[in-house]
Amino acid sequence: MLVKKILETAAALAGRRDLADYYAGKGGTDLSGLEADAEMMLRCFNLTENEVALDYIPIDASTRVVSSGLIPFSDLNGAATEIIAVRDLQGKKLDFRLTEEGIVCRAGEVSVEYYRKPDVKKESDHTDFPNGERFLSFGTACEFSLMEGQFDRASALDVRYKDALTAARRDKSILLKERGWI
Repeated sequence: MLVKKILETAAALAGRRDLADYYAGKGGTDLSGLEADAEMMLRCFNLTENEVALDYIPIDASTRVVSSGLIPFSDLNGAATEIIAVRDLQGKKLDFRLTEEGIVCRAGEVSVEYYRKPDVKKESDHTDFPNGERFLSFGTACEFSLMEGQFDRASALDVRYKDALTAARRDKSILLKERGWI
């Protein structure tokens, strides 16, 4: 899903028809004000997508690398938030440990499975949650309403955002991080 479309929907949810029209390419009377609001709405989107990935629905990633015994975190695609497994080419799990420098494991070609942070997006980018238009729109609109001081609207949008997240978490096509209790 294109970020710009989510921003257009979020602007309408936040009660900003002028901003929604701006995203739809219909222009507006105060272009400098709309551009500033569009920048703030994009920041709200990035905050929301990051919150979803870190707290609710982790983004799975996998990278094949050649290890010399240490895999620097910079060799992974995106900023890792949690390393799930390191596997050899046959899919067998390998022992590993984490250090400040990276992942220590046996030398050779391996596959690293991990959760990652979403990249900071621009309007022309696609979200990391292809089926997430609903919860991302509500979350973005909620953040935007808070920043504009519309606390009643933000509260109502927060309820809808959490409901949409709950529904998305029940969706079997979205893999969730399993929680383990000690």
